[in-house]
This record gives sequence, C-alpha cells and structure tokens, in this order.
Amino acid sequence: MKKLLILPLLVLTAACGQNKKDVEEDTLTRLSQAVKGNYVDTMTLRLQDFTRQTISNGKLMAVRKSTLRFGTTGTIEQVNFINGQKVREGELIASLDQENASIALAQAENALSKARIDMNDVLIGFGYGDADTSNVPPATMAIARTRSGYDDAEQTYRKALSDLRGTKITAPFSGKVAGIKARVYENAPSEEFCTLIDDSSFEVTFPLLESEIPSVRTGMPVKISPFNNPGKTYTGRITAINPMVDEKGQIQITASVSNSDGNMMDGMNVRVTVEEIIPAQQVVPKSAVVMRDNEDVLFVYQAADSSARWVYVDILMSNSGSHVVQVNQERNAQLELGDAVIISGNLNLAHESKVIVRQ
Repeated sequence: MKKLLILPLLVLTAACGQNKKDVEEDTLTRLSQAVKGNYVDTMTLRLQDFTRQTISNGKLMAVRKSTLRFGTTGTIEQVNFINGQKVREGELIASLDQENASIALAQAENALSKARIDMNDVLIGFGYGDADTSNVPPATMAIARTRSGYDDAEQTYRKALSDLRGTKITAPFSGKVAGIKARVYENAPSEEFCTLIDDSSFEVTFPLLESEIPSVRTGMPVKISPFNNPGKTYTGRITAINPMVDEKGQIQITASVSNSDGNMMDGMNVRVTVEEIIPAQQVVPKSAVVMRDNEDVLFVYQAADSSARWVYVDILMSNSGSHVVQVNQERNAQLELGDAVIISGNLNLAHESKVIVRQ
C-alpha cells in the first residue's frame, strides 16, 4: 500500500515542477519582449500615383499562324523539320515523290503545243497567218481556240503545273513547325500536314465586365503572366476593344505582347492585369492597414511620446500591393499628409502602444 501511495506523489511532484518551469519560461518570454519593445517601420504619407489593376484570364494566339497542306496526293519523300523546330521563310518543310507529277506536266506541255499548232491551222483557214494574232477579231479567235482544243489544253497544263508545285510545302514566313501529321513513305494527308506558327509575338483575348470598360482604352499597358509560371511577367498593350456586350455582360479585349524570351506558346493560358495610373492619391502598403473593432485602421507614429495612434480609414481602391485610403469620417478620424504611417510591426499594436522606429 505504501508503494502505491508513493507513486502518485512522485507524479504530482513532477507535474508541479513542470508547471512551475512553464510559468517561469512564459514570464521570461514576456520580460524579453518587454525589453525588446515594439519595433516598427514607417513611411511618410504623401500624395502619389496609384496603379489601379483589373485582372482577367485569357489565352495566347499567334499573330501569324498557318495550316500547311500539300496541293496534291502522293507519297511523302522528305520531311525536313520536326515539331518545335524553327524554319526560315522559303525553306522546304516537306515534299512528295514528284515522278508522276513531272510526267503529267510533260504530257500537258506536249498537248498544249499540239493545240497551239491546231489553233494556228484554224486561223489560217480564216485567212490569218500564225506570225501575229493581234489583228484577229475576238470572235474569230474564240472559235479557233475552241475548235483546236487550245483552251482545254491550257487548263490541263496549268493544273499539271499546280500539282507539281503542290508536291512541296515551303514556309510562307519564319516560325516554328507544329502538329506534323505524317512521316516519310506515308501518303500525304487529305487535310493539313502541319501548322506554322510565328511565335515572335502574340495576341491575348480576355473578357472584362461592362462596368470595367470605362477605364479601359487602346494603348493602355497590360501585364501578362503564364499560369505555369506566375512569377514571370511580360508587358503588352491593348490593341482592340470589341464594341459588343455578350450575354454574360462581358466585353472582349485584345492585347499584343512580344515573346521576348521565346517561352510563350500558342494557346497558353495566361493572367492579364490591366493597369491604369490614377494621380494624387493617399497610397499605403497593404501591410499598413489592419483590422480593429472589425474596421480598417492604420497606425500613425507620434514622435512626441513614441507611441502609435490608430486611425480609422476607408479603403477606396486596392491593387496587388497597395491601398488608397481616406479617413473614416463617421469615426471623426484624423489623418494628414506628412504623418508617419507605420507599415510593419503593427499586427499586435494597441492604441497608444509604445513603439521604437527602426533606423
């Protein structure tokens, strides 16, 4: 029985010792904080430009983009590029076996020559020589061309020449090859063979609400960030505003942006930030405004007694890093230009707390 009584006593003694230790550590922490003081950073309140931001999502579209296809059927003989590879204007991307097309063109040339001779024979029958046909009446020339089969032969020749040219795909402009549909020795696809994308610059189309449009105009700067790399920002400008409101109350905006580092791609999803400069505003960092009594306040440093006085404010506008503020008139708050606004170390401050301004 004695052993049973001793064990609880030991546990109780240990617990009391631990509680005493916790109290001592908490007391030391509070004393340390009191000694350290409330260190803060401040800024002088002045009128300055505020960048109002309107944020939307959009999709990149290449300014120049073309689907390329063969002009005839046949077996693919060459494919000189792969997806993503750069090509210069005029370079040969792919070609078909040209043997059949070359034979057809030679036959069409022979048929055209024969038809030309037959047409001259018809003209001789009408009393006109073959050296100069400029004096032949149009009606007589039309009869000669029809009877000799010259018109048909000429069309056949043009078609054969077009088919031969259609065995090659050349780049109409410099860009990157994408979406190749077939390989060497396969039949040419009936639809497009590949797509050529000029990725030097892009357009991005994005919606804005009807209520946001009055502050938007062509030429305004925009910032564009890819979803897959939010930290990367490209700068562009608004080029067009569609003068129609859709069923969702939105208007489509188009901006252009240069692919400065070559990392943007056609179809990429991006975030678009439209920026408008509004002059002469009371701008403070977002960190300066905190909640007290369920209202927005900021703290003003009082140099006379090294204290922090809180001021009730209304937030008029915000962007990603700043607020535009004015005093809360209903609270009879006072805030003047030149005041030292506390911008850090203010989360746990109370009204008239003593503070130390970092130098």
